[in-house]
Amino acid sequence: MLETLRKSASGIVAKILMGLLILSFGIWGIADVFRGFGSQTLATIGSSEITVPEFQRLYQERLQQISQQLKRGITPDQARAFGLPDQVLSERLAEAALDDQANSLGIALSDAEIAKRVQQNPAFFGPSGSFDPNYFAQLLRQNGYTEARFVDAERRLAQRQQLIQSLGGGLTVPTVLKEAVARFENEERSLNYALITSASVTPPADPSDDELRAFFDARKVAFRAPEYRKADILALTPQAIAASEQVTDAEVKAAYDANLSSYGTPERRVVQQIVFPNAEEAKVAADRVAAGTAFADLVAERKLDAKDVDLGNVTRADIFDKAVAEAAFALPENGTSAVVAGRFGPVIVHVGAITAGTVQPLDAVAGQIRQQLQLDAARRELLQKYDQVQDEQASGAKLSEIASKLGLTVLSLDTDVLGKAPDGASIPEIPGRSDVLRGIFASDVGAENDPVQLPQNGGYVWYEVQSITQPRDRTFEEARAQVLDRWKQDKIAEELDKRVEDIKAKVAGGEGFDKAVTDAGLELRAANGLKRGRAADGVPQEILDAVFETPKGGVGSALAEGGDSRILFNVLNVTVPTATAENERVLANLRQGMENDLMTEYLVQLQSQLGTRVNRTALDQIVGTDAVN
Repeated sequence: MLETLRKSASGIVAKILMGLLILSFGIWGIADVFRGFGSQTLATIGSSEITVPEFQRLYQERLQQISQQLKRGITPDQARAFGLPDQVLSERLAEAALDDQANSLGIALSDAEIAKRVQQNPAFFGPSGSFDPNYFAQLLRQNGYTEARFVDAERRLAQRQQLIQSLGGGLTVPTVLKEAVARFENEERSLNYALITSASVTPPADPSDDELRAFFDARKVAFRAPEYRKADILALTPQAIAASEQVTDAEVKAAYDANLSSYGTPERRVVQQIVFPNAEEAKVAADRVAAGTAFADLVAERKLDAKDVDLGNVTRADIFDKAVAEAAFALPENGTSAVVAGRFGPVIVHVGAITAGTVQPLDAVAGQIRQQLQLDAARRELLQKYDQVQDEQASGAKLSEIASKLGLTVLSLDTDVLGKAPDGASIPEIPGRSDVLRGIFASDVGAENDPVQLPQNGGYVWYEVQSITQPRDRTFEEARAQVLDRWKQDKIAEELDKRVEDIKAKVAGGEGFDKAVTDAGLELRAANGLKRGRAADGVPQEILDAVFETPKGGVGSALAEGGDSRILFNVLNVTVPTATAENERVLANLRQGMENDLMTEYLVQLQSQLGTRVNRTALDQIVGTDAVN
């Protein structure tokens, strides 16, 4: 219920309070242990006490929330690894510190004001859009609150909000900081530039063996072989077991008949309608049509435009009003209906041209339907297969044995941590690639590991490490191809850098940037309106830092295309436009950060004044309970 209140609270106060409850995790010294606590006291700060039952309730609620988000239970060890016990306690200590200070300052709210806050809280609005006492009482019962307990919690929350508002609510951003933010966000630059690519450099001739060996000896660590691991992978996915699913021809035919619209194009009709104010007028018009009056004449007489009557060239599913759809698709071409009871009043429907639908024959799509039915059946069988794999693994069977018994396939690979084979080639199609590789390199030879669950119920992947090859220095002969490739890359990079410096030297000597670039055989390009962090006009984002570090009229350069090319540029103009809406959002975030900093300092001072005591033994007993599922 308190979570409901916090989520429904609005404005600067709520934002600061929730931010502080998170920040407080890092500022409260809750590792101190004091003796002499009562049996039900977990912590004290000032005159406020946090009881064991209160913390147990808060902690279990937080565990439940995280378990629901993760869609699985978490163990006490996992919760402690996340720092969850200290975080929950820190948040409650922050609240208690503010409660204590609010009480000492005499901050209070009347019963009438509390009642008003509750009645204005949208969380308690019923179907009528206003406060619903019955719904309010129902929510209290569902969340285990009595009215008195809830009112007390609401009163304390309101008092904390008043205290925070008095401290940080009126904070303003200094003018000099506003101007700096405006300049940083809105400054624009125009420049001329040229791209020098590796393709424009003549590839160097191969070096001698002695030269290449010397290059290798100076950089041996760069060619060191990483750790490799041989592992077996068993992937249980719908696709892996679909082929074994039996689907009869009758099931394929039934699926085809049930989804005919999926195997072709639906019929389309040009549909018009006139909506009448009452049934009597509609009946008169329908009788006139039956007597020979054209539908178009009715439209003209009622001075209606095309937009008033045209529904377009539509399928049955395109027509929102089902009664109109049924009437329209029951008429012949150029037919007009009798009066139809439409959703928005009596209607007469007219149909113009009809485009017949098309349907692929069963033979043309039977294979596709069979595969989909097999896949659907495999998804239903997935959990059963999962249990079988787990049972076999629990009995001590290896993955290769399990795969053979259950008709699955094991993938054996020899990989480094990046998923590359010893020859440097990337290993394709490792299911759950990043998680499986991470698990393989965190496991031991022969160890049993928990499976990796693929996203969107896509299946499970088990892995077993068979052997480990430790990192080692490669010999020159082993690494020769890599060494040669690296040597050529370095030589090309040196040539690119030399060309850049040659052009810079010419400009420094008085030659114009544009002439120096074109004389070097490069294409001169222009870019305007460049802003920090926003790529434009073909200028890659990674060079913008260099552009904005170069003064107006200056010449700069930067790596481009992952270091394979160089960009050489001349800053022509620098402008700072007026503030924008985006600027205001940045200032709002900055103001929020300043308020949070101020309140963090305030809470640190409160801790020093009030003193914090924690019964660590009781805390350890609470957080050592069973996992929540």
